[in-house]
Order: sequence, then C-alpha cells, then structure tokens
Amino acid sequence: MQYSQHNYEMKPDNTGHYSMYGQNDYTNIKINTDNKPEINYDILITEDDTPVDNFFCEKQLRLLPDSLKASWDRETPYIVVADVGIYEEIPDKPIVPDVFLSLDVQYAENIWEKKNRCYMIGIFGKPPELVIEVVSNKVGRENTTKLDKYASMGIKYYAIFDPDLHILPRKLHAYQLFNQSYILLPKNNINNCIWFEDLNVGLKIQEGVIEGM
Repeated sequence: MQYSQHNYEMKPDNTGHYSMYGQNDYTNIKINTDNKPEINYDILITEDDTPVDNFFCEKQLRLLPDSLKASWDRETPYIVVADVGIYEEIPDKPIVPDVFLSLDVQYAENIWEKKNRCYMIGIFGKPPELVIEVVSNKVGRENTTKLDKYASMGIKYYAIFDPDLHILPRKLHAYQLFNQSYILLPKNNINNCIWFEDLNVGLKIQEGVIEGM
C-alpha cells in the first residue's frame, strides 16, 4: 500500500474565509471564521424568463425609474429599478415589486455574479426605502398579502397605483411604516402629490401621452 504525501497550508482567500491549498491540488474545504453558514447563491432564482404583462404596465414600469433618474439631482448613489427580485432570506422565494428605490447603495462591480443579480438584503445591508406596485387586475393582492410582506421586511414606504380602481377607492395610495404596520399617507393639497419627506421624492398622477399611448 502506498501513500501520497501533500503539504498543506491555510491561506485566507478574498472572501474572508480560509481555504486549504495543497501542493498539487486545491481542496475546496472552507472554514468560516465568523461561524456563519455558507450560502450557495447558485441555487437562487434571479430570473425566470416568464414575464406576462400588458402594454400599459410595461410603459409605466419604464417611466417611473426613468423619470426619477432624469430629474433627480442626488449626489449619493441609489438604485431604482423595475421587476427585480428582493431576497429577504435565503433560500426563501424572492418577492418582485414592480418598482423599488434604495438609497446610498450601488451595483456590485460584477453584476453577472449570481449573488449580485438581484437585491439581496443581506448583502446590501438594508431593505429598499420605497416599493411601488402597479395594479392591473384583482388578483395581485397588492393591498393585502404584499402590503403585509413589505411591512414585515421593514420597507419604510409602500405605494400602490391602481389606475382602473380594481382594488382601491382612488388611484394612488401610499403608506408609511409605523410600529411594524403601515399607515396611510395623505396627499399634499398644494400640488396634489404624495411626498416622502426624508427621501426628497414624491409621487403624483400626471396625464399625458407616452410613445403614442
């Protein structure tokens, strides 16, 4: 019986863990120095390629982020996107709001890496400040299940735009988190908008034509 002998040493890698390197091979044994379980990001669903939406919602979901980026002169970085998943816990299923805004964060350098493809609260260190849902039917549960979910995630502001009054008595509702529950915000009577003071952002219904519609 023959034995092959290898000399091993422990070296820190760029993840903050220690990996075991051999003379002729690399043994993928990792010791987490923070005593936290390893996260396998490869099993997460960051895109499923099965969107189904109508023409109005498609244009609305582009208009909201684009109008903010075109008009907002903010010095610190932020992320505003449409139809991107938010992971609160891993490997739980993500929730995918129509639009969300997160302040003082920025995209990772390599957005193709699995863990950087969507919004991982554990990586960004906080939930988004604002989530917006656009109602297109009566089955989306925007004012029930989703409202409770966003409150439990700690998202400070939640807005629902219901242009055809499917589930709400008026087209635009916005809520602020208070003691782990949402309270309805009033409209500003001066300019008929809902203003989020600490974000320096507001929402207002404005009639107009976009791309012929």
